[in-house]
Amino acid sequence: MIPETLEDGWITKLTVREMGVLRLLAEGLSNRHLARSLGISEKTVKNHLSGIYLKIGATDRTQAALYAQRLGLTRGRDAPPPVKPSLTAREMGVLRLLTGGLSNRRIARSLGISEKTVKNHLSGIYLKIGAADRTQAALYAQRLGLSARPARAPEPCL
Repeated sequence: MIPETLEDGWITKLTVREMGVLRLLAEGLSNRHLARSLGISEKTVKNHLSGIYLKIGATDRTQAALYAQRLGLTRGRDAPPPVKPSLTAREMGVLRLLTGGLSNRRIARSLGISEKTVKNHLSGIYLKIGAADRTQAALYAQRLGLSARPARAPEPCL
């Protein structure tokens, strides 16, 4: 069920299939798992994701997943984790910026460190929280209440 607040927004521009893809994306599924869950090819998943990004104004899967999760499009399996992981202050800072949809380069510039150091921090974060990629880590951080900016939607492309 789509929350009432979305009825007049960008969400009405998405097809039923795109909504299904976006919901699964917000749960942190990879393209392979999205394809298997929906019974379609990975290429078709990529095509749907491209259309979704264009319609909602997202630049990548992490931004789209975070936005969908903020809007409550998950199936409820993503309850907040019971305990915060033992991340260092720097790792928490990297994770917070990741929830803002920043690239490794922009995170590095914001923190005054190298991109390689950001990658090292991300590897440590993934290991500690059990994430496979940056999208899963960003979704996890959002469930913990970490946010680099207020939870607001990107403006839809017209």
